[in-house]
Amino acid sequence: MKEKILKASKQVSGYIKLPGSKSITNRVLLMSALGSGVTKVIDPLRSEDTDQMIKALIRLGVLIKEGNENATFIEVKGTEHNFPNKNAKLFLGNSGTTFRPLTAVLAMMEGNYYLSGIERMHERPIKDLVDALEQMGSYIQYEKNHGYPPITCLLYTSDAADE
Repeated sequence: MKEKILKASKQVSGYIKLPGSKSITNRVLLMSALGSGVTKVIDPLRSEDTDQMIKALIRLGVLIKEGNENATFIEVKGTEHNFPNKNAKLFLGNSGTTFRPLTAVLAMMEGNYYLSGIERMHERPIKDLVDALEQMGSYIQYEKNHGYPPITCLLYTSDAADE
């Protein structure tokens, strides 16, 4: 395969065909929500995980349109790294591909976010991620068992990251 080096750009336009993957679909949805402009994801892989990501993004105030023209699509209007809803309770089912990336993003935003899931999700450790985020200035509170969801990401301050 031939290597292609991309130069930094303020704007990207084009089409990329990705393999069907709930992890890739969730990453694209989250990056699209954080970006600017509108991203149209054509033929995304749909699963419980991607449905949980879509519901969470909508609760955070992201505008999402779903439809079916010649192919199933999801349009995501970017928020320019600033989700409109600064105070949200997010139930993420058993979706680790939603829980972990959203924790990282929300821990770096100004707001108060409660993240939970089904009981099985509350048995899945998240301490390593939380420790790393706290080193960068986040404040995350365990709501039941130390090291496990549910968690609350509280107002991020860049002051802690400067220390």
